Amino acid sequence: MSRATKMQTSFNGGEFSPRMFGRVDQAVYEIGVAECENFVPVIQGPVVKRSGTIYVETPKAQCRLIPFVPFTTQGYVIEASAAAFRFYTNNSRIETAPGVAYQVTTPWTWAQLNVLDVQPSVDVLYLVHGQTSPRVLARTGAETFALSELVLKNGPFDDDNTDETLTVTADGTTGSITITSSGPLFVAGHVGGLMRLEAQDFAAITAWEPGYNGVIVGALRRSEAKVYYAATAGRSGTVQPIHTQGAEWDGVVVGKDINDKDAGGILWQYRHDKYGIVKITGYTSPTQVTAEVVRRLPDSLTSTASWRWALGAFSTANGWPSAVTIWNERLVLAKDATLYGSTVGGYDDFGERNSAGELTSDRAFRVPLPDPNPILWLAADQELLIGAANAEYKATRIQGEARPDIKRQSKYGSGQAKPCEAGSRMLFVQKAGRKVREIDYNYQRDRYQAPDLTVVAEHLGKRKILGLTYQQEPDSLVWAWRADGLLLSLTYSPEEQVKGWARHPLGGDTLVEWATCIPDPDGDRDQLWLATRRGGKRAIVRMAPLWEVGDSRNEAFFVDCGLSYQGPTAQMISGLGHLEGETVKILADGSPHPDRIVEGGAITLAESRASTVVHIGRGYSGRLKTLAIEAGGQDGTAQGKRKRIISVVLRMLETLGVSIGVQGLPSQPIEHRLSLDAMNRAVPLFTGDHEINTIGQHERFGQIEISSDQPLPACLLATIPVLETAPR
Repeated sequence: MSRATKMQTSFNGGEFSPRMFGRVDQAVYEIGVAECENFVPVIQGPVVKRSGTIYVETPKAQCRLIPFVPFTTQGYVIEASAAAFRFYTNNSRIETAPGVAYQVTTPWTWAQLNVLDVQPSVDVLYLVHGQTSPRVLARTGAETFALSELVLKNGPFDDDNTDETLTVTADGTTGSITITSSGPLFVAGHVGGLMRLEAQDFAAITAWEPGYNGVIVGALRRSEAKVYYAATAGRSGTVQPIHTQGAEWDGVVVGKDINDKDAGGILWQYRHDKYGIVKITGYTSPTQVTAEVVRRLPDSLTSTASWRWALGAFSTANGWPSAVTIWNERLVLAKDATLYGSTVGGYDDFGERNSAGELTSDRAFRVPLPDPNPILWLAADQELLIGAANAEYKATRIQGEARPDIKRQSKYGSGQAKPCEAGSRMLFVQKAGRKVREIDYNYQRDRYQAPDLTVVAEHLGKRKILGLTYQQEPDSLVWAWRADGLLLSLTYSPEEQVKGWARHPLGGDTLVEWATCIPDPDGDRDQLWLATRRGGKRAIVRMAPLWEVGDSRNEAFFVDCGLSYQGPTAQMISGLGHLEGETVKILADGSPHPDRIVEGGAITLAESRASTVVHIGRGYSGRLKTLAIEAGGQDGTAQGKRKRIISVVLRMLETLGVSIGVQGLPSQPIEHRLSLDAMNRAVPLFTGDHEINTIGQHERFGQIEISSDQPLPACLLATIPVLETAPR
């Protein structure tokens, strides 16, 4: 038999798929594990037991969590349930009175909230769903909010009508009017949408000309597709009127002009241009609707029918936008396979021409995808990234033009989950929900590429991945949740080539229904918030900070849906109504306490264990299992040969309460209490190497299993097994 010592110094490759268990030829095999449950791989290499979750509140109903971060030091979590928003900040719910949640009424059902798209912009959130008109949530105070309809002006519109037999007239040019069509045109779903009506032509109106003598008050003139009426009489000047509001002179009024001629000039009052805009307010019949004028109509529309019209792009009949982002100082909306961009700096203005009727680069745009591919999400980068049902695209700004150029980048397709911006890259869930891909620019190919981040952990996508959220500080972690309620983490640092997955089943078989991240009120880290369910009980919780070197024992929070008591020495701990009837784990003054059942919303500690700092909640276990050890044999590889682990040295950092074993045998707890340690004090956290001898028997894989079942911290730095391998 041959002996070898094989040290694994890093676990940040994360949990591998069983399909990878034979790939000892791959460098990544050296840093992967077979199971990583409730341990978080960190960039430096170790795995750290994930912290517990702190109970915040019981939600009104099944809910989605929406982050709202106006400033880096001020973050809110919105509890979005059917027809209502509730708000959390500074680790607690905003209330109008003790126990009474501050609430804003909303128009969305739970099914709609699942795919509601959200885009923040300082103190407001833009919210869109394809079945309802867009909304804006504005922060009106530190603890007050207002939800209103997003009112768009000057568009956007669908294609212009080309059927010259289908005409419209209006019975007025301002205020409330009735619009009548020559044939079936309207449906009830057009109510709430816009309509643009254009004059057939201005041939009946005299064109403005300079130096015309004999202008009378009230005379109409057309100029640059605009109509003006004379507020004064006399001879016209030499300055052509082009203004779009108010009144302006077209020449000098007194004295001589530059040609030493007598003064001339007319005060021209802007009346209207060639088109006007209305908002449809009521449906009468397929040929008649009522409307409110939002941009004055040309006078001729009251007497001359016109086939020059266009319906608004957004309405109940035509559909509402279903995706939103902000890119290049534009609000960009998506409906079906078309993008609609606002004017630069004017998020509510979708006018495609300026006041002079010109198509300039700062005006709004409307552009379809190259393929009829429904747009599911938008993400702003240097280019605009577009996720559609069957492909990914980029929109690139064209110098001097408003309309961007759109090119397909890949053909993976997306689901409804909003992409997650992690550092300098975008991550998205592929359409089947089984893979997470990162979007990164490839300079050699001059296009974006989207490699699969789950390629070595494809088994984690067996149940559909529903969403992603990014926790930047203190460790770069992407969190995902699946349709079966399992929480996943991805330790993500592409600069360090670290991409390691882990599973995080919550204590008590608790399921995760949504997750999001916001800054901690202290500003030194990000918080992970979860909407959870256990049986018929729902809870909003936030994960305690990941254990860091030097943290106090009293900060060791390793229970789920838990609460803490800090105060004078106490034996009875109350306020646990959300855990009523459950068996809970307890850490009292830094030491595990026997389990208790919550009765009447309280527990009672042993008389000898009355404590000043107590953490109580559902228990959970951390579990790490290495891949089959490859240490070589007398004639090559150790794979497929009978082997025995003779001893293991486990290198730990500030760790307590772990057990170690090998596959198929009971694990052995690692005892850290020394004979000199006082029995009435908590055992100090252990840092260093701990060796366990003769723990294995002959078998063919040689895997080490490490578990942490107590509510205590654990940080595993390395495993150093001595392996005895038999010849084949």
